Amino acid sequence: MTQVRRGARFAITLGALVLASAASGLGVEAASTLPLPGPAPRPRTAGGDPAADNRACEACHADVAAEWRGSLHHQSWDDPVFLSAYALEQRAFCRACHVPEADPDEVPSASARRLGVGCVTCHVAGADIIGVRARPATSQAHAVRGDARLATAAACEGCHQFEFPEPHTTAMQGTVAEHRASPFAATSCQECHMPRVADAAGGAPGRTRRSHDFRVLGDTALLRSAVRASARITGESTVTVTLASGRVGHAVPTGDMFRRLEVRASLAGQDGARARPVVLGRRFRVVPGPRGPERHEIGDDRLPASGAPREVRLELPQPIAGHAVHWQVAYQRMEAGMALSFGVDPAVDEVILAEGQLGPEAAACTP
Repeated sequence: MTQVRRGARFAITLGALVLASAASGLGVEAASTLPLPGPAPRPRTAGGDPAADNRACEACHADVAAEWRGSLHHQSWDDPVFLSAYALEQRAFCRACHVPEADPDEVPSASARRLGVGCVTCHVAGADIIGVRARPATSQAHAVRGDARLATAAACEGCHQFEFPEPHTTAMQGTVAEHRASPFAATSCQECHMPRVADAAGGAPGRTRRSHDFRVLGDTALLRSAVRASARITGESTVTVTLASGRVGHAVPTGDMFRRLEVRASLAGQDGARARPVVLGRRFRVVPGPRGPERHEIGDDRLPASGAPREVRLELPQPIAGHAVHWQVAYQRMEAGMALSFGVDPAVDEVILAEGQLGPEAAACTP
């Protein structure tokens, strides 16, 4: 299986980790010997408990832990959309990323499910505690083994760049490849998704650290910054919306294959006078395969990273003259029918990325 490709890692209790780290004198960067975070079976040594080790991390790093507890990483298993999808297809392929602290070939324990993608998933490898920079042990703190790759897209690739299950070679998620091909390839994923925040744990005044809330869906401002949009009246009953990606290093939207943009327009005060929405996203056809149904991509008209502007033409059902036109660009996790089957309220779940009003006294709007 493509995703389950990392070497086995062993996490033991924090006390043993500290002793092992101190004994090995981990002031030396040793990135080449360390497995990166990602999906993998993680057998534990006798007495090893990732949830207990994670609680030890939380006890000393309370501010970081509070951010992580509210993140989708922590909720990777408990996310209702994932659970609805998983109920239809309970595969090791899914468990590998959504509950990485368990063997994906087995039913995960309640403890591993509650943990999700934990502190230990990214910061513990074998008997080592890992950070971007190496740090020797002191009387107050454990040693840290340095791996500069944790500050790069390589740390994200294991779970954010992968193909459909074999025999596919089509990317199910291609975010890291999109980033690598974008004009912002030299800007790390962490710059946007782990922005610097004040370090409340102490230290020198003005000291900062990376946020660990990993916000995307909950960060409306971040989502809106990914799209630039304007609109104009281009015919008797026609509105043209011009779209381009903002300062973003991947396609818009990226990630889950069902995410999409819906562009729409309506005549103010005219019930039912709505243009047929235009959807930008990935499209698939389901075909029979040797191991069951397979999805084959047949189209992709998402906004490329910093690509040329794209025009979307919307036809209203009656002439615009004398009426104001309201237009919107909405971000949706999936189309309405699928959302309802997954127990998601489309109206609540969507985020309006851009909108405006056109009419006799209104100019084109560019939020």
